[in-house]
Amino acid sequence: MARKKEQASEGAPEWMATYSDMVTLLLTFFIMLFAMSTVDKNTFEEVAKSLSQSFLNLNTGDSVLIHKSGSILTIDYTSLQNGVIKDSLKEKYLEDAEDMVVDAEKDLKEKVIDEAKNDIRDTIAEKGLSDKVQVVEEKDFLLIRLESEIFFQSGSAEINDEGKKVLSALANDLRGIENDILISGHTDNVPIHTVQYSSNWELSTARATNVVAYLVNVEKLDPAKLTATGNGEYRPIGDNSTPEGRQKNRRIEIKIMK
Repeated sequence: MARKKEQASEGAPEWMATYSDMVTLLLTFFIMLFAMSTVDKNTFEEVAKSLSQSFLNLNTGDSVLIHKSGSILTIDYTSLQNGVIKDSLKEKYLEDAEDMVVDAEKDLKEKVIDEAKNDIRDTIAEKGLSDKVQVVEEKDFLLIRLESEIFFQSGSAEINDEGKKVLSALANDLRGIENDILISGHTDNVPIHTVQYSSNWELSTARATNVVAYLVNVEKLDPAKLTATGNGEYRPIGDNSTPEGRQKNRRIEIKIMK
């Protein structure tokens, strides 16, 4: 009796569908691994969290793609459930926001200093004092250097009328500055010994103190941001052996800290 011919099955074998699905899943998985290898930490954490919520049972703590040699990717679900990654991201965002605020404040302070510097230079030019006043910008401060003869008679710490006018004009430029301001007095090395001042140190300190007192009592600047110091002859900028050098050394310095 002749056997009946088996009917040929149509299409691909049944095992091919399962094999194709497996290959596709493996391809997708390795593409995902490659993508995660090129992203930053925050992106990786977000992907891990998304995977844990979408494909995994958070209650069992299973690993991704269990294999006989071990898990390919393991996630600490307890940490995820406790919000560790969420808190980490939140902390990172807060740190970034704080840095942005600090940078903005720094930029604003620098802008205020730049505006003050330009206003001070304009004031000095208007008063015709460009040859007796220097404005020097350093990394940490803006320095206004004024020769003492603008403010004081020789051996005196009393501010003269012309000096008061100069201080009033400068006070208008300093009024909007919130930075600390250090005012220091300096002398040459010619010894002094009077009834009021037994040394150049005392004289320089008295001059700086009187400048601060005028800015506070008359011009109403904030006393909390003003400091007076006296340096005597110990920080010269000129040669004390020449009249020109001694004139440079007799000075008042207004230092606006950045």
